[in-house]
Amino acid sequence: EQLEAAPGMRVLDLCAAPGGKTTQIGAAMKGEGLLVANEVDAKRAMALIENVERLGITNCLVLNENPGKLAKRFAGFFDRILVDAPCSGEGMFRKDPETRAHWSPAQVKSSARIQAELLDTAYAMLKEGGILVYSTCTYSPEENEQNVASLLRRHPDLELLPLPRDGGVVSGVPAWGGGDGRLSHAARLWPHRVKGEGHFAAKLRKTGAAPPWRGRPA
Repeated sequence: EQLEAAPGMRVLDLCAAPGGKTTQIGAAMKGEGLLVANEVDAKRAMALIENVERLGITNCLVLNENPGKLAKRFAGFFDRILVDAPCSGEGMFRKDPETRAHWSPAQVKSSARIQAELLDTAYAMLKEGGILVYSTCTYSPEENEQNVASLLRRHPDLELLPLPRDGGVVSGVPAWGGGDGRLSHAARLWPHRVKGEGHFAAKLRKTGAAPPWRGRPA
């Protein structure tokens, strides 16, 4: 919903498997425009393909590609980009014992680094006026507020947009991201406040110019 995908748009789900969000975006687009769903893990990409086919999303192109290579082909191309990033998974501890067993401080740092790279890649592929939604299923400030604050410093033409506070959703915590007050526009979902697990989300708009896309439609 916050991605504001609509018929006729060019939309990218950068970390798409297993496809729940891709199919929801596809429903909003009503078969019009182009939906690109990318998954870097080949095995998970097969599950993504299965779900896209099962729900009959005819305007979706499924890719199994390195995001950096995508950025070279799709610079300034997309109206909307979703980065539901791989993370340390702290929000899943309650329901997934395996996630708890594999967690470590090193994993948090590694995840934050990968997420920063994904966000820079998404920025490069976003057109002027386009919207980027970043989300995780972790509590870690390193992966959430700190990553968004760093992204805003690297790309000053990004504007952080406020997310709704319905149903127990609360603001991001500026103090956890260096004190940038704009981080209060982000959203945190805590499992003791909402029905579900732990999540973080931020919505950004690119206000600066993007390079013209130099590809050719097939």
